[in-house]
Amino acid sequence: MSKPVKRLLRKLLPWTPALLAGGIVLVLAIAYSGIFNIAASAGHPAWLEWLLMLGKERSVIVNSKPVDVPELDFAELVPLGAAHFQGGCATCHRMPGQLLNPVYDQMLPPPPDLTIHAPMWTREQLFWMVRNGIQFTGMPSWSGHDRDDEVWAVVAFLEVLPSMKKEDYLKYANGNVSDKIKVKNYPASRLASEGRPRINPNACDRCHDTGDSPPTSPYVPRLGGQDNAYLKRALHEYHSDLRQSGFMEPIAVELDDEHINSLANYYASLTVPAAKTAQSPPLTGFELGRQLVEHGDLSRKIPACLSCHGANKRSDYPRLAGQSEQYIRQQLQVLQRGVRAKTPHGAIMTAIAQRLTEQQAEAAAAFFANQSPAGLKAEEGLRQ
Repeated sequence: MSKPVKRLLRKLLPWTPALLAGGIVLVLAIAYSGIFNIAASAGHPAWLEWLLMLGKERSVIVNSKPVDVPELDFAELVPLGAAHFQGGCATCHRMPGQLLNPVYDQMLPPPPDLTIHAPMWTREQLFWMVRNGIQFTGMPSWSGHDRDDEVWAVVAFLEVLPSMKKEDYLKYANGNVSDKIKVKNYPASRLASEGRPRINPNACDRCHDTGDSPPTSPYVPRLGGQDNAYLKRALHEYHSDLRQSGFMEPIAVELDDEHINSLANYYASLTVPAAKTAQSPPLTGFELGRQLVEHGDLSRKIPACLSCHGANKRSDYPRLAGQSEQYIRQQLQVLQRGVRAKTPHGAIMTAIAQRLTEQQAEAAAAFFANQSPAGLKAEEGLRQ
């Protein structure tokens, strides 16, 4: 640095506090005066639009750097992400082949068309934005606290969205819903009285099993044949924000006691279909899973899984036999992070899950996935 410049900086240095204070006073004066028009209809001046976009892009790029992409089968997450997108995102961002609703088009900034904008971001950056939201845009953070596993399902969907045809999107977003959207030959009388047929974002069949179809993704639990008491407990916990899920909480919060009781009765009455046998784990892993499920691990203070999750379990505990390996393993990871510790049942299982080694968690998940959905009985000795 040259000497003239140094001399100039030394002369200005004493004035720095005064200049800073003056700048703060000026900003406060402009804010108090109300001369800056904050109306969405006014839009942003070009310089402010440029500054906000620069700040957004740099913030996403910098803050998403620590994100680690987990080892997941992203293809199996796409149906789950599509179902959530339809229920929570499509209202603003539109689905493929749909024009943006004029109401949301007047937002400032208007929600971007993700078929165009999603490819502009990396997997890590998409995760960071879906997980944390964006200030001053109307984009909320993920509603399920610390459920990063759910966010990855939306990221998986956003990665394939740009190449997805409308028909494919509707297939994924509908899931197991039997009454698919039928616009052709839809009577005008029904259109006048009921409106345009749409995907019901609160339909359970979008993700979960039916009497003749499995869940749409192995990361979704089978509900058919679970005990009424457990199903009601889970829905009440979602409804009360005691059990975290960005997928389930927005749906459960709209349910009253009558809805919850009806849903619990319906799924409890479903005939449990025979599950496809999962790929058998290595013999050593299978035996480790059998040992853990039947006897537990006293050295790590882990009780036998069947004491709570077998066919002779308490009615307010879930049956695990026949659930997918991916779902069980994912839920154990959620428990290990302490996400489910708000409820008495969750606190008990959190303490147990945190004592499991990674190998034990994988072995138990694989073992349960290879059993009949009808459940395991402790006294049967777990014979295959």
